[in-house]
This record gives sequence, structure tokens and C-alpha cells, in this order.
Amino acid sequence: MVEPVIPLPADHTFVLQLEERHGRRETCRAGRVEHLSSGKATRFTKTTEMWGFVDKVLAELAQKASA
Repeated sequence: MVEPVIPLPADHTFVLQLEERHGRRETCRAGRVEHLSSGKATRFTKTTEMWGFVDKVLAELAQKASA
């Protein structure tokens, strides 16, 4: 049996753009992330910075929803 797909909230949509790093074998960890519904965006050089931005935006959304 196939499980029904539960839609995700549209205001939780982010775009992740990764930089291409020539001559490096390790996984790319730099780029830009944008929250689509607010237009807020930031560049990052570490995945922790990217996740920090995502956490901050989602916390702001939760705060607005509870107000």
C-alpha cells in the first residue's frame, strides 16, 4: 500500500545554490540559500551557516504564527 503524500508548507520552501569548486575533491560546502516566500537570502561558506539561516527564518515564521 502506498502512503498518502502530505503536502509541506509552502512558506518553508528554500532554494539552495552550491558553488562549484574546481580542483577540490571534498563535497561543496559553500553557496547561497534563499527563503522563497520572504526573499531573504544569505551566502554561506559552511553548512552550519546555511542551517543557521534556515533555523532563524523558520523561528521567525513560528513567532509570527504564534503572535
